[in-house]
Amino acid sequence: MFSTYQPHERRRLLVALLLLAAAYGLFLFWRGCFDPDEGRYAEVPREMVARGDWMEMRMMDFRYYEKPILSYWLTAPAIALFGPHDWASRIPLLLPIIGTLLLMRALVRRHWPRTMASPALLTMLSVAGFFTGLALLMTDAFLVFWFALVCVALFNAYAVGATSVQRRNGLLLAAAAGTLGFMTKGAVAVVLPGAALFCWLLWERRLRQLWTWWLLVAAALFVGVLVPWLWWLEQHNPGFVKYFVIDEHLSRFTGTRASQGHPEPWWLFLALTPVMLLPWTLFGVRAIVRGWGRHDSLTRFLVCWAAIVIVFFSISSGKLMSYILPAFPALGLLIGRWGVGEPLEDTARDRRLWRLGLAGPFIVLLLLALLWIGSWFQLVPSRVPQIAAASALLFLPIAAALWLARSALRTFAGVWLFVGSLLLGLALICSPLAGLNFNVFLHLNNSLLYKQIAAQLQPEDRLVMFFDYRPALVYYTQRDAIAFQMKNELAYGMAAEPNRRGSLENFDQLRAVASQCRGKLYGFVDPPDVARRLGPIRDALLPAGFPQTPDTIVFEVKFPGKPAGP
Repeated sequence: MFSTYQPHERRRLLVALLLLAAAYGLFLFWRGCFDPDEGRYAEVPREMVARGDWMEMRMMDFRYYEKPILSYWLTAPAIALFGPHDWASRIPLLLPIIGTLLLMRALVRRHWPRTMASPALLTMLSVAGFFTGLALLMTDAFLVFWFALVCVALFNAYAVGATSVQRRNGLLLAAAAGTLGFMTKGAVAVVLPGAALFCWLLWERRLRQLWTWWLLVAAALFVGVLVPWLWWLEQHNPGFVKYFVIDEHLSRFTGTRASQGHPEPWWLFLALTPVMLLPWTLFGVRAIVRGWGRHDSLTRFLVCWAAIVIVFFSISSGKLMSYILPAFPALGLLIGRWGVGEPLEDTARDRRLWRLGLAGPFIVLLLLALLWIGSWFQLVPSRVPQIAAASALLFLPIAAALWLARSALRTFAGVWLFVGSLLLGLALICSPLAGLNFNVFLHLNNSLLYKQIAAQLQPEDRLVMFFDYRPALVYYTQRDAIAFQMKNELAYGMAAEPNRRGSLENFDQLRAVASQCRGKLYGFVDPPDVARRLGPIRDALLPAGFPQTPDTIVFEVKFPGKPAGP
């Protein structure tokens, strides 16, 4: 992989690769599940394993139809084999990470100069959006791989000089991968790569080449596999097709769904993309300058690929950061090829462009330092809890990398050594090394608290979640939790099966449950909701002896007159 570099550069690149591998390993396997997303996509397959029924999709024993079944099937075997641990649930994420890397490696080595392969691939792997997005247990991580496979298959099918056999094979592979992508997250796995193909051929003035009879064969393969699969899924999950196709596709995109989530302005992804491209963002300026007018066919295709994803989801009425993850393999390759991989020219303009790009990693280092300082000195205690002193170790690999690369920051090898250390620092700050309560993400991580609770629960104890659902709590404790005045994504499942236990709607129902509980009844609530919404039963909320996190207080719910548990 590094055979085109000088020996001293190869050593730097090897050290950087080891740092990146360590960062991926820590972020995948030494970190608790974030709620609600990772908890949700771990809990559904855990319940499949626990019930011995891998056909029904349920969360907290309610029907859950927001996503198709494939990502659960990919996750469930690891949970069945290793148990319901956070690290076990993320083992399947090695598929999209390694699969996308190998797929992109084959693509760039065939269509770009050999010297550009390493910068392009390593930049892609170390872009923040790719690094964090594919190491979080969500359907989007698996979608990235299927999406990339569809795109690469279509590119190979219509590349200049492609034979009829290559076109046939590419279209059939795209149809098969598109089916798997659809059963992971939906129609975007097919529609958006198709739109990218159309725009690319239009850009290259080859649109007339789009038509081939193999398009019909590929479409027949896609429909012929997908329709029976959906029919079979509907038999085990009544109402899934209507809910997923209508509510989760058309209504969510147009904003006509009864409960429209994540309403954001149209420019959200334009603002988020530069952040998600850190620490390479400012090298994008050099990529535009150096690549302008010199772009090849693969570069044009990657531009269409990334642009279609970002534009499509910018038009959608509902927006989440994870929606644009499929764009980051293309964006990472483009910045790596044209912004980082292009040798530094001995011109004032190119030196300025390189220094501008190099500012990106230093900005990330500054942000990490400010985050640590602000947390340690409790500058904003209501938003950032105090970090553990041991977390200062995260700056050791960064300092070592900067010392090793002190004379090489004008080369890709030197910059990438620095970037590898930054990602390792990010992984460490998200790990238990940072302490029980610390979290760098907006979705707070209560996994260490939940593990403490799971270790102390007795068989007769029960759990109640007030107002907000916490699937990671159910995952770690492996027992059902009572929902108090809480619907969220569970609303459809509760309405679909009204005879099943629903959420408690008032304090009288809670009192009845508490009176029937033979052990302790533990309640979980956000700190602001204690005084604001639980005032009428404050006397029934007793300290439970567990630490408080920024978004969770654990009480023992014990109404006066309830006998003590055994």
